[in-house]
Amino acid sequence: MGHADAVSEPRRRPYARPPEVLPVEQSPYLFFAEVVEAGSFATAARRLGMDRSNVSRRIKELEHTAGVQLLRRTTRKMMLTDLGAAFYEQCLAVRSEVEQAKNLLLSHGDVVRGALHVSCPPAIGRQYLVSLFQAFCRRYPAVSLQITLKSGALDLIEERIDVAIRFTNEPSPQHVARVLGHTQWIFCASPAYLAEHGTPQLPEDLAQLSWLGMRARMELQLRKESALHRVVLRSRVACPDYALLGQMAHDGLGVCLLPVYVASRDLSQGELVQVLADYQIEPTPGSTLYAITLPGIHSSPQVKAFVQFLAETVQAEFTSLSAFVENRL
Repeated sequence: MGHADAVSEPRRRPYARPPEVLPVEQSPYLFFAEVVEAGSFATAARRLGMDRSNVSRRIKELEHTAGVQLLRRTTRKMMLTDLGAAFYEQCLAVRSEVEQAKNLLLSHGDVVRGALHVSCPPAIGRQYLVSLFQAFCRRYPAVSLQITLKSGALDLIEERIDVAIRFTNEPSPQHVARVLGHTQWIFCASPAYLAEHGTPQLPEDLAQLSWLGMRARMELQLRKESALHRVVLRSRVACPDYALLGQMAHDGLGVCLLPVYVASRDLSQGELVQVLADYQIEPTPGSTLYAITLPGIHSSPQVKAFVQFLAETVQAEFTSLSAFVENRL
């Protein structure tokens, strides 16, 4: 059988983690749904922690039992047959029923338990969320928490993320997104760096200074009243971690654009200075903080408890940060 790279099927559903109370390897229905949603035997094997040959064998056994072909395999594609598509829909129904049964058991007596995988950017994770994660674990001791520190876009399905904490301006309509807070973005440098190289007065002045950016080349658009400025900057240091960029700015290496939650401490201590304060970046890299989940797992007790906990704690933190910046302007 050739390598399967893709699946073509009608209305592939958002992936929901196979319920812990019924492991995938014990259910042909959950197993089949997993293979279809993985898109290939190789991806399914990686998700399930088994050899690709075992995935192929399980599918063959399922087809032998049914007496019909469920998947058409070629060297490039894997496609559902008509019966395979109908069987997949039934597998989804089975998984939904099992998930509801699991949630009923886990929520009995208001006890929140089970595994929870959370992803957040490194900067906010280290600076603000560590204490919140600890508090959540103390409140819900039966929850086992896995934390992935990662910036940028991610695939909740591929990476098995239950809750992603992300700054964005437009969350995907395919996800459930709850607002946790807001942040402003400011240009910063150390007093020593500005004393040596000068303070930028116009956005175009940034091109003459050492730029510390998320990418090697960045195009920024800044507005002051009705005037719009577009600048292209090449980074002296490029790194997708705002905490690291903020530390380098603190140490006098250059100018950078930082979210307030990263810069606030150094600003309050005079270790960083805001520049170009009259200009607003448009659009921002992401001004609204969301707790993002997949629709299929949003109702699980541990996910609901965690998102509610974030709403109660993070919102207060970011409200105080916004007030801090407003008082400085």
